[in-house]
Order: sequence, then C-alpha cells, then structure tokens
Amino acid sequence: MGRTVRWLLMALLAILPLPASAAHDPRSMIIPSEAIGPFRLGMAPGQVRAVKRSAPCNVDAAFEQGRVTRLETNCGGAYTTIDRITVGMEPNRILQIFGTADRVTNSTFANTEARWLHYTRYGIAFRIVYGTPGNALIQAIAVFPCVRCVKIPKGPAPQPAPLPPPDFGD
Repeated sequence: MGRTVRWLLMALLAILPLPASAAHDPRSMIIPSEAIGPFRLGMAPGQVRAVKRSAPCNVDAAFEQGRVTRLETNCGGAYTTIDRITVGMEPNRILQIFGTADRVTNSTFANTEARWLHYTRYGIAFRIVYGTPGNALIQAIAVFPCVRCVKIPKGPAPQPAPLPPPDFGD
C-alpha cells in the first residue's frame, strides 16, 4: 500500500466519530444534575458501596438524610460529559459549552490556586487549578441537583479539517 493511501486511511480513521456505544458509554457518563458514571444522586449509602466495587474509578458521595446529594470525581478519563469534558483537560471547553459560571468560589489549598466554577442552573461544577500564567486544568467535576434547571445549550458540532486531494501517483 502506498504512503498516500496509508496516510489517507489514517486521516479518515482519525476524523471519523466513534460509534455511539464507545463514545458515550452510560457507565462512564457525567450527567449534570443526575450522575457520574454508575453513581446516581439519590442513592442510599449501601447502593454507593455496591457500585464502588465495580466502578472504573472512585467517586466521592455526600449524603443528606441518607441519600446522595452531591457526587465528585477527580479521575481523568474515567468519566466524561456528553461534550467530552473530563478531568485533566484545559477548561476552555467548559466556557464554550456552559458559558459563564453562576458562582465562582475560591478553592486554593497548599499554595495551589484553584476555583470551583458552579453552574447551578445545570447541576454541575468544575474545580480548576491554575499553574503558571495561562496554564490551567480541570482537577475535579461535581454534580448536584440543579437550581432553576435549564437545558444545556448545544453548540455547533466541531467540523473536521478537510482532507487533501488524493495523490494518485502512489
């Protein structure tokens, strides 16, 4: 197989979307105001313990009156939103999808500057840690019941770069 044909095949594989089952596996989805992977708001402590035995990564649960009211993960890649936002990535995608935060709280600890961006209207928050100037990462994602819930806006789907014309000489 010629170099151009191999390059063309590799380029096609790189831009083709993943099958829905692989791209949005419900066991790894972060759903604002509902769940992080198999962990769901409203679960009882025993249900959380049972799910932890088979979950791909730990999720911390906060309880009120014996039910989960907040879930938080700091596992990069194990859980992701439908828009592919996950722990460990730069926060610019958050602003593209969710816009301006409803509330920002300081979360600095051990000389590491950090802030929680709370999107109470969607039931999701992101902890952003800041390193050198211009360098920031998502360190944690939390879900909780939304306040005055609104639907998450859907922006235009990203368009793949156009492919170069095939070189029939190879």
